[in-house]
Amino acid sequence: MAHAYQTEKTLSSLFFKQAEKFANDQFLFGKFEKGIPKDKWVGMSWREVAEEVRNAGAGLIEMGISKGDRAAIFAHGRPRWVIADQAIQGAGGWGVPIYPTSTDDQLAYILNDCQAWGIFAGDEHLLEQVLRVKPKTPALKYIFCMTPVNPKPDPSVINFDELMEKGAKSDRALAEFEARRKALTGDDVLAIIYTSGTTGEPKGAVLTQSNFVSDIYMMLDATVTNKMIERGVRLASLCHLPLCHIYGRTSDYHVQIAMAGQMWFAESYSKVPQNLLEVRPQMLITIPRLYEKVYEMVNVQSTRMGGFSKKVFDWAIRVGNEVVDHLSTGRKLPPLLALKFGIAASLVYDRVRKAAGLERLVFAGSGGGALSKETNRFFRAMNIQVVEGYGLTETTSAITWNSLEFLKPMPDKWIYRKALDYLVDTMVVMQSQGKSAFAHPIGMLKLTLASNLVLPQMVQKPGTVGRACKDTEIKIAEDGEILARGPQVFNRDKGYYNRPDWTAECFTPDGFFKTGDIGQFDADGYLTITDRKKEILVTAGGKNIAPHPIELALTLDNYTEQACVIGDAKKYISALLVPQFELLEKWAKKQGITFSSREELVKHPEVIKFYGEKVEKVNEKLARYEQIKKFLLLPVAFSEESGELTPTQKIKRRVVHKKFGKEIDSCYEN
Repeated sequence: MAHAYQTEKTLSSLFFKQAEKFANDQFLFGKFEKGIPKDKWVGMSWREVAEEVRNAGAGLIEMGISKGDRAAIFAHGRPRWVIADQAIQGAGGWGVPIYPTSTDDQLAYILNDCQAWGIFAGDEHLLEQVLRVKPKTPALKYIFCMTPVNPKPDPSVINFDELMEKGAKSDRALAEFEARRKALTGDDVLAIIYTSGTTGEPKGAVLTQSNFVSDIYMMLDATVTNKMIERGVRLASLCHLPLCHIYGRTSDYHVQIAMAGQMWFAESYSKVPQNLLEVRPQMLITIPRLYEKVYEMVNVQSTRMGGFSKKVFDWAIRVGNEVVDHLSTGRKLPPLLALKFGIAASLVYDRVRKAAGLERLVFAGSGGGALSKETNRFFRAMNIQVVEGYGLTETTSAITWNSLEFLKPMPDKWIYRKALDYLVDTMVVMQSQGKSAFAHPIGMLKLTLASNLVLPQMVQKPGTVGRACKDTEIKIAEDGEILARGPQVFNRDKGYYNRPDWTAECFTPDGFFKTGDIGQFDADGYLTITDRKKEILVTAGGKNIAPHPIELALTLDNYTEQACVIGDAKKYISALLVPQFELLEKWAKKQGITFSSREELVKHPEVIKFYGEKVEKVNEKLARYEQIKKFLLLPVAFSEESGELTPTQKIKRRVVHKKFGKEIDSCYEN
């Protein structure tokens, strides 16, 4: 039987199909009530969400939105973000999501570039920012505020509830909304998504309904996922990535619509650890740094252990690593190793999961950057499959996916089908309920059968971003650049909004999109990303060096929070390092090092020596020309607010070079 995401041609029709089928079930949760922040979680059913979408969409029509008009969303993740997006689509508009961390200049640039007709502002703070730039954006007519404001600071401001009330009172507008949304086709534009960009001004990628629906189909095209959907398994996610970013939007918001799950909106990124304990989600879509933080926390706690507890912990980690190495290479688990793993899970891994609020976690996605092999292996040892993918805004997110999957078709025999059912019973159903298969005799028996018959044939390779998605062609150009073609890649005839010149430059003559990333395939078709083409460092000696793997190796150390490798057109490689100050300050006090500020701390000879030893450990695994000859410790971290990071935490190298020019130059003096 075909599922709704396989038959519906637009995201709008998929949403309303699911809303009709699951009307009374809960869908969206947030700490809001009628747009006003609250201390408690408030849920909305599919029926309630659909009703607000219709009313808001009809309200937009009543206000004069025409098919093809651009309407921006400038808000943090919250239920009304989804409602506004669906309302814009149904009314025939093109959504333009904008990062709520944008500066005034960035906001004004996007609003003018797309000639936005209206904008949804999330709260009073963001509303004030829109009003500041409004005189510079002549096309902007209306500002719809998700959090009610009274009195209104400007005639163009309309409260969200007021917008819905206008729609609900107009039979004409409601009928027009239904007609417009039902007339949508796959060729209609759904959104213009502006790339955050590590260099240059943002580019507006024009993406269609078909692009997004194709992406959903590809992401859910996995054996275990299909089995989950067949059995009606629906998951609750803690949504904390910005929905204006393609990764958070597609992997969380769109997938939850397709699977009819629940979205719980975190209060903020800083409150994710607290919200994890409150929600205990079954699905988590995030960036590598969050997983690395959990891994670092566990490692730090282990250093404080002693005696028997430390021995048990270290033993469990060794057993977990051995199990994951077996599974990653398709080898069956020996009975004794399986028994040891069950004990390790009960004594260590299950406790770690519960302490972090992850005991119900079934599906974990990682994107927006490289996840270290060590971190991935640790989570898999906890029976959490961290699935990595690779894609860009222009490819509507994924072109590869590293899901747990068969390299060859599963044998068509009853025993294998039953073993697959047992795998879902134990690693999905039981786990989603916070139960450990290792603690239940029947669960242990089912998992043992699945581990012997099915799991060895299902491969996930940590350190790679997986194989090409369904219906996607990927090839490597002569210079190593990854080229992609598929139904999720933005259309050549639409490309970048207002910039046909940029569009022409990013396609090959035979229609492949140039990703700008460098990568390579292994013998099984798994892709590894080595670096950004534009970020490859070329030393004065002509050596090409990829900075990302070196930076990742540096930040694997618990005492290093961030790293930026330097060396383009220089005679050797240097690095700027940002310490993990909480740990460093504790270490310094134990060493008897006195300091009055972080500026003083990072200049202390013993601290520099301490980090020098860490750099040398990384250098041991690098080619001579890649090795770091000099480094500097910075007293402040790179951040999005200060301009060195994109909203997805990628380093803006040109900003770093400009801001820390003197420090970089000092590495090359004498």
